[in-house]
Amino acid sequence: MVNNFNPLVTIITPVYNSAIYIEDCILSVLNQTYPNIEYIIMDGGSTDGTQAIAQKYADRLTLISEKDNGQSDAINKGWKRAKGEIVAWLNGDDLYLPDAVEKAVNYLQNHPETAWVYGCAQFVDEQGKPNHYRYPIFDWDYEKLATFACYIVQPTVFLRRTIMDEFGYIDEQLHFGMDYEYWLRIGKKYPPKFVSDIRVIVKIFQETKSRSGGYKRLKEIEAMLAKYGYHDLPSTMHHQWVEAMLDNMVLHIRKGQFKAIGADFRGLRRYPSYVVRGTAKWLLKNIMPLAVEKRLRRWFVRPTKSHPDAVC
Repeated sequence: MVNNFNPLVTIITPVYNSAIYIEDCILSVLNQTYPNIEYIIMDGGSTDGTQAIAQKYADRLTLISEKDNGQSDAINKGWKRAKGEIVAWLNGDDLYLPDAVEKAVNYLQNHPETAWVYGCAQFVDEQGKPNHYRYPIFDWDYEKLATFACYIVQPTVFLRRTIMDEFGYIDEQLHFGMDYEYWLRIGKKYPPKFVSDIRVIVKIFQETKSRSGGYKRLKEIEAMLAKYGYHDLPSTMHHQWVEAMLDNMVLHIRKGQFKAIGADFRGLRRYPSYVVRGTAKWLLKNIMPLAVEKRLRRWFVRPTKSHPDAVC
């Protein structure tokens, strides 16, 4: 039975120079079927019209525009302002499906023993077309999260405020893996629940941090995992390590740093069984025209459902 009490939900959108996407993001929040939402946009001082777009909806959201120290800082500033019993963050290029908040609240209201939930996503390119991006989703398993993949799609997460009261906020030292680290931090004590009805649309393209972070992103995640006693990258990132080593080789050749290339070759040998796959993906990404890459991805990437209910 659904509880008719509607607790306040606070949604934070950290944003900087996202005028191309921000209005769609805003409308996806404001047009939710759930009636009791506090929406806060934390703008890092955009200069491209982002603020003007957000101001159009000033009667329905709060816009804070000020310099910050990156995305993690912006999220924390927003969460510290939040008044909601349930909190979430939605990046400026992502979208909620119309009933995402309602589904999250209904589950949390009907399952008071659950402290946080996550759902599933449709992945699209910058034009909103399916990009055939493979992303695994599983029921909660701490070991799988740490050793196989970060299978929790961040924009689908809704947390009770009591989580922040007990565990604090996002680690502002992290630039790429701050959500991943937070799931590991809180999940040991409070296992979340996968709720397939919580649905979002996530844009994945070359400029997104998860695609462009390369070697720096992987090293940050590796160091973060070590704090939790795991001394290797998740297995789904092994081919990404190969791609990062190839990127490093190209960079060192261009800079004439030929001594560094030896270290890159040694890095390739870290995951020998992934060299072929990683090299093939690197060639696809760097040599093929973007239109060809998208066509090949559509032909050859056939995501299998890692969870029977992970359908948006």
